[in-house]
Formats: sequence, structure tokens, C-alpha cells
Amino acid sequence: MPTPPATSSERASALALKGRPLRWGPAGLAILAACTALGLWLRLGDLAAEGFADDEVHKWLAANRYLAGDFGGDDLEHPMLMKSLIALVLLIGRRLHWAPEVVTRLPNAVGGAMAVIALAFLGRRLFGRIAGLFAAALGAFSVSWIGYQRIAKEDILLGLFVLLLCLCIAEAKASIDGGEHKRARRFELGGALALAAAMATKYYPYLPFIPVAAILWISRTDTAYRVTLKRWVQLALFSLLCWVCLNWMVLRPSTWIYMFNYIGRAKHGGRATHVTMQFMGRLYGQLFPGGWGRMPSWFYLVFLAVKQTPGAFLLCVGGLVWAIAKRYPSQRLVLAWMAVWFASHSIISGVKYARMFVPIFPAFFLLAGSAADWLIVWARARRSAVASGAMAGLLVAGSIVPELAASISHAPHFRLYISPLGGGDRYVTWYFPHCDYFDAGFREAMEYIAHHAERQAEVSSEIDWTARYYAERSGREDFLFTMLRPGEACGHGKVCYVVVQVGRLYEANRVAVEALSHRQPWHVVPIRGVEVVKVYRLNAAETPFPGSSQPPASE
Repeated sequence: MPTPPATSSERASALALKGRPLRWGPAGLAILAACTALGLWLRLGDLAAEGFADDEVHKWLAANRYLAGDFGGDDLEHPMLMKSLIALVLLIGRRLHWAPEVVTRLPNAVGGAMAVIALAFLGRRLFGRIAGLFAAALGAFSVSWIGYQRIAKEDILLGLFVLLLCLCIAEAKASIDGGEHKRARRFELGGALALAAAMATKYYPYLPFIPVAAILWISRTDTAYRVTLKRWVQLALFSLLCWVCLNWMVLRPSTWIYMFNYIGRAKHGGRATHVTMQFMGRLYGQLFPGGWGRMPSWFYLVFLAVKQTPGAFLLCVGGLVWAIAKRYPSQRLVLAWMAVWFASHSIISGVKYARMFVPIFPAFFLLAGSAADWLIVWARARRSAVASGAMAGLLVAGSIVPELAASISHAPHFRLYISPLGGGDRYVTWYFPHCDYFDAGFREAMEYIAHHAERQAEVSSEIDWTARYYAERSGREDFLFTMLRPGEACGHGKVCYVVVQVGRLYEANRVAVEALSHRQPWHVVPIRGVEVVKVYRLNAAETPFPGSSQPPASE
């Protein structure tokens, strides 16, 4: 990958967050355009290859209600912005007969490509043009980042807005040091708007602490950048106003009642009943704030290590070590962002899902880009321009090319990649099966059941809303749907089809899954050679839970 000339002076001004960054130049713009276009193509390709996950069905139903003027219903534990974007896409998709899965995932896929551009500009601002382009290329082709940006979850758009927030903070600081006070105030307002958009995407109370921690830590260096208490209040009020405009449902008491009930684990479509999850072959608790047996704090460190190619991971580690050692203003911004995120998700919260890593992934791409830039500048200073070019080629071949190759080879099931450092793809069902499969294969299982099952049969699964949706889409409204729970599953005196998913083993269904594993499945759905969904047919008098009594079969 050809790169613009790297200079120590450019890197020094970027690290100090002073002055305006150099322009990309024709070569830089061409590289950025190519990365963005290819990244968009990877994100958009075959978006409907996987059926809806349980969470995605609720987004789809909410978007349809929005267009009908109903802003209530379920899924009120999430803000409005993402569902509003899906509703806008639905207006177009209806006319063009787009698949519901495509409509629901399209805003995130496009937002993921936009995040590549934001990543490039933030990288250029913090570490220089080479670092910005390198980080953008990693983000554009990252097999895991792509995979998780192709699902309809709020974390994807949240990542875009956090990137924009950090970019505004960096530009505001650099503008003040350059004497451009009006420009700095505009970027401060832009940061407040980005924060509001982030809060209108996901109810994460830690988000305001990112700009506070970053600005206060950067202000400890020799800089003229200070934010007065009055200015903090002004920005907070502006951000609050924008947040309410983007998420006005928060003003309704019914929203708060729903959220309090949800936090208390009231059953909203079964989603709040899954309080355990598999990780590295074990079941852990998914409870906030947690307790004994909760998900380990190193959950995301494992994700970082095994969901990137080895070269990209080593560059991330190198950039992190350099940032911790030097702590230049630009590095302090990234480190503050990471510290707030890890403290919130790894230490305080007991709830951990792989998709929550999406908003912090760009920080590691930035650190990898900074390490690559440092190595290229080092080669130029000690050897020659030829040596720096060779170093750039080596870094690209060792990190960016493998990520692109992994993305192409794993498409459209990008999330199923496991690094050779983690044992390779054969361990995909061991590390993060719940998150990586994200209910892939369930649609196909339900379609098979719909075409072959008896009338009035019972379907028992872990995602009853998704089961109901695909059964009705196949013209089967006669099914009875139950959750795979003792006293509920297969307890209605009917032929019962039990759907077992490799990613949905919980303490609540473990006995049934283990008992059924000794039987021959009625139907199996494989993905990349792994049997990810198994369907078992039970007669009217049978139960998946050994030892539990069943009512007599109905006539």
C-alpha cells in the first residue's frame, strides 16, 4: 500500500495535538476511498445470509410500529435513534422489496463504513496521515469488526458516534493551541452533539465520562486548552437538549416503567431470562453488577486476542505499550477512552457480550496505526526511504492483508473467525458461541419445521419471538410456542419440536440440552461444517427435562 511521505515533524505535532493536520494528498485520498469502498462492499454483501437473531426481531417489529405511529411496545430498554433509522430504511425497502433482514441491518452496515472514514480522520489528527490510513485499512477489513457491524445492535452506531466525539475533542484542543478559538467552540458543540447521539443510541451512563476524563487528563500537559465550569455546563445542557430531541420517548413515564421492569428481569419476550452465558467452554453469570461466578473481567482481552489476525493483534499491543510509556496528549485521549470503557464493561458490569467491544475496537486500530507509523518513521530515520517503504510493505502484508483474506474467506459469516493464536476456527463453539453465532441457522430450522411439522404442534426454543416470526412468515400460525424451561417446554400434550442452538446453552436449559444430546436429531442446520442448530421431535407424552411430569396427551 503506497503511503504519503512520513515525517517526524508531522508525527510530533499530531502527538501534541497542535496545529491542523496535513492534507491527505491524492495518494492518501485514493487509499482512503478504496478502503472505504471495499469495506462497504464487505459490510453490505449478502446481509440476509443469516436469519434474524432474537434482538433483531424486536428492532424490526419496533420499526414497523414507528411507521404506524406507535412508539411504545417492547424494546423500550433501548433508545430511539437506531430504530428510527431502520424505519426510514423500511420506507424505501418496502417499495424495492428488500428482505426484512436487509432493511434492519442496513443502517449499521452503512454506519460501519462511515466509521472507517471517521477512523481515518481521527487517526490522522492523533498520529499523522500514515497512522490514519493504516487504522482505517485495519478497520475496513477487520473480519471481526465487519462481522459485528452487520447485525442490528446499537453498539455499532454507538461506535461511530464515539469516534466522532473523540475527533471533536482532539480538534478542539488543537484549535485552542493554534489560537483558533471559534473553531474550537464549534468542535466542542460537535462533540456535545456526538455524545447526545451516542446516548440516543445506547443507555450507557459512562459515556459522558469519556470527554471529561480525556479533557482533564490532556489539560495536565503543557497546553492552553482548558474548559471552564461555565463551558462544561453549557455543553452539558446543549447535549441534553439534543439527546431529548433524538430520543423524546425518554420523557414518557411508560418508558421508565418498562426499563425498571426490564432491569428487574421481567419477561419481555424471554430476553431478560437468560442470566448465564457460555465463554471458553463454561457457563458464567450475566448479572449487573455481578457477583460470584460472574463473567470474568478478562472476557474482552480474550476477544481482542483471538478475534484478530496475529499481525494486527501484535501491532495493537505494540501501540498500547508505546502509548502507556509515553502518554503524549493524543495518546492520553485514546487511553482515557479505553480506561472509561474497560472500567465500565470489564470491572463494574458483570454483563459481557462480544458486540459491546465494537465501540472500543477502533481505539486498538488507532494504536496499531500509531505503531506502524512509528516503525516506518524509524526505518526512514535510520536507514533510507527504501527501507521505510519496505517496512510499510511488511506491515501491510503482515496485518492488513491477512485481515482482508480472513474477511473474504469467512464471508458472509464473518464472526466465526478465530485466530491461530486462539486455536483456529475449530474453537469457534468454545470461545463466544452465543455472540458469534447470534442465532444464525435458526431461520432455516424454523422454515424446515414449518414445512414438515404437524398441525397444532408445539415449538420450544430459547427465542420464542423469533420462532413465531419465521413460522408465521412461512404461513404456520397454528403452532404453539414455548420457552425451553422446566414446567413450560413440551408440556401441552402435543407433538413438540425442540430447537437446540449451539450458542444458547444456559443453566436453565442445560439438563434438557444434555439429555437431548444422546438422541438422534430430527433435523440439523450446519454452518461451515458445524451443526449449529438441532431440532428434536418429541411425542406428545415426552419431555426434554428428565424426571419432570407431563400432562396426558390431548385428543
